[in-house]
Amino acid sequence: MPPHLRRFAAALLVLAICGWVLSEAPTQEGSAHDGGLQASRELQEKTRALVGAGRYAEALPLTRELHEAYPSNHIYLSRLADIHEHLGQWPECAAAWEAYLKVSPTPWEAFPALGDAYQKMGLPKAALEAFARWPELQPDNPEATYFHGRAYERQQQFQKARSIYKQGLKQHPDSTDLRVGFARMTLFTGSAAEARRMAEEAVKRSPTSVDARLILGMALRSEGNLPEARRQLEAARTMSPDYLDVLQVLGGVAEQQDDLPAARAAYGRILQLEPGHAAARARMAGLPKGGKP
Repeated sequence: MPPHLRRFAAALLVLAICGWVLSEAPTQEGSAHDGGLQASRELQEKTRALVGAGRYAEALPLTRELHEAYPSNHIYLSRLADIHEHLGQWPECAAAWEAYLKVSPTPWEAFPALGDAYQKMGLPKAALEAFARWPELQPDNPEATYFHGRAYERQQQFQKARSIYKQGLKQHPDSTDLRVGFARMTLFTGSAAEARRMAEEAVKRSPTSVDARLILGMALRSEGNLPEARRQLEAARTMSPDYLDVLQVLGGVAEQQDDLPAARAAYGRILQLEPGHAAARARMAGLPKGGKP
């Protein structure tokens, strides 16, 4: 289920349990249609249908109208935030999620979208602060801990990210994401052998994890074991053919093996998927002519 539908379903479940229809009665907050509860329900159904059809620009003014009539209704705030997200309106998206945090009985549902909105706005500090709030609200949720660590990764604070992953893994030893994150940060901070052992354990526990095989391939490459690194990366590509990070590392290993056609194929696929990918373009331009067939 897509994140915005998951958040919406969770919110609806809370309403059902509590026996609510609207978080504020029409007699307490005015309706822009002056039609009371029935008009609000009809407008709610219309906005839901528009969002379901992907007609976000049309759904925006109607959803804003509902929110203005019922400003404490967290369902309308959630829907408003999702619409802004799909329209790429990141400041408005972040503002809606911030308001949602104040009124929702399930405030953690604002994540990870709130942190991502700040990231898209070019506000890494605000994103980091947002992701730090998630584990405060849900200390037992491994996903919250993972995204907190990932926020530090984005700022290249690898030791801090590694510490968060390590602590989270103690609490959630079955989390593949935390284990892979810990292995990745261990590799980035200089211990390829330790990272390889962690990644091997992650692959053993989750054989279908593309990220686990990617990190294992990277660690093996750092140790100089190119054949096994390539085997793991090829397995990762089979599971996720268009994963850009896998293709980029695979291209690098192929280069080291002097398999230039394979390197060109990997970089070429990246550029098909993302023509502006600077690293792949630079690697492709630097490849010599020829190479083994």
